[in-house]
Amino acid sequence: MSMTEVGIYTVEDLHAYREQRDDMTVQLIEGELVVSPSPSVVHQVVHSRLFGVLLAAAPGRVLVLSAPLDVRAGESTVVQPDILVIDDVDRRGAEVTTPPILAVEILSPSSRRTDLVRKPEVLSEFGVEHYWVVDPVHPAIRPFRLVGGTYESGQVVLGDDLFEIAVPFPVSFRPADLAR
Repeated sequence: MSMTEVGIYTVEDLHAYREQRDDMTVQLIEGELVVSPSPSVVHQVVHSRLFGVLLAAAPGRVLVLSAPLDVRAGESTVVQPDILVIDDVDRRGAEVTTPPILAVEILSPSSRRTDLVRKPEVLSEFGVEHYWVVDPVHPAIRPFRLVGGTYESGQVVLGDDLFEIAVPFPVSFRPADLAR
């Protein structure tokens, strides 16, 4: 089967496609292959700095991990959040198969719709309690928390304002500092 055909794909199809396209990020959301180019430099700068902030703040019982790492969120869904936090006991296997404590996406022009609409839908259904979206170009962060099976948005924190949150663990930073 050609991977350019429109259709519903399986996890095996996803792995085969990744073998052909190692220059792209390839995810599977409800049977649809979602292909994105490699991240930009500003995306990676924000990613690296936020990863460091989370790593320093995370309690010892959790692991802060970085993409590419598959999160199997269903039979036809495998996503790769930019940053994820999991329980230390969930470190077995080649993919994450239990809901992460926190999933973070850093927006890119090619991934905005996926990161703002599709991923929150599948991650909330999977039971990921905390989901953050970071804008690296216009520094901002919007936290979401799972309440009654759907995400409720927290306040958007912009630029030099202090983002301070107590759950899933205490952490604070200024979005603008991530992009400097």
